[in-house]
Amino acid sequence: MSATPSTPGILSTIAAVFRQNRVPCLVLNLFAVALVASYYQVPALAGFWESVGDFKTHWSFVFSCVSTMFAAAIMPTFIQMAMGTLPAEGRWKRLALLMLFWGYRGMEIDLFYRFQSWLFGNGHDARTLITKVVVDQFVISPIWFVPTYVIALRWVEMGASWSRTRPTLNREFWTRTCPMVLITNWLIWIPALALVYSLPAALQFPLFSVVMCFFILVVTVMTRGKNGVDKEGS
Repeated sequence: MSATPSTPGILSTIAAVFRQNRVPCLVLNLFAVALVASYYQVPALAGFWESVGDFKTHWSFVFSCVSTMFAAAIMPTFIQMAMGTLPAEGRWKRLALLMLFWGYRGMEIDLFYRFQSWLFGNGHDARTLITKVVVDQFVISPIWFVPTYVIALRWVEMGASWSRTRPTLNREFWTRTCPMVLITNWLIWIPALALVYSLPAALQFPLFSVVMCFFILVVTVMTRGKNGVDKEGS
């Protein structure tokens, strides 16, 4: 049997992922558009955003660590607990592991944004924005962000046991699970990142954190009563 999915299979997978995520995708990107518009078009709110940027610049990687930890680990865990969809056994260990992973991942993403700014500049022209989004979503995400994210979450769900996790990283994992997560990532984050990169460097990570926070909130509420795990992006 071939390890490579057929073209019809890939297309049906893309269609299924789109149907599952079209609502949060639309809601979140409209929300991100409103936030970016508030910075550029509403002077009173622009001052607020400038203060957020100053706060981010002052606290640097501490901000990126704590904000991502809250958005991707603490908030969804407590929402799942409130909805009764998170098993009681091992929940605090799970939360601690997720906080460690997302705290690190937040600083990593912040560093990557800085690298993109150093490499391509901070221009807001179409060429710069497209270049940053392409490198983000079609180079670093398939190679690093998505696979390591999925492996880390699986490791957490396996109780931090690598011996239990390793056998699950099989053909299906690499040919179905990772591609589906990557497609979901593209649907949400390609338009969102175009907005993120359109802001000044100091405000890019704060907007990323806000989008991440509300994305996980929407998906967690939508999955009420299901036995799945929430999905996050890069």
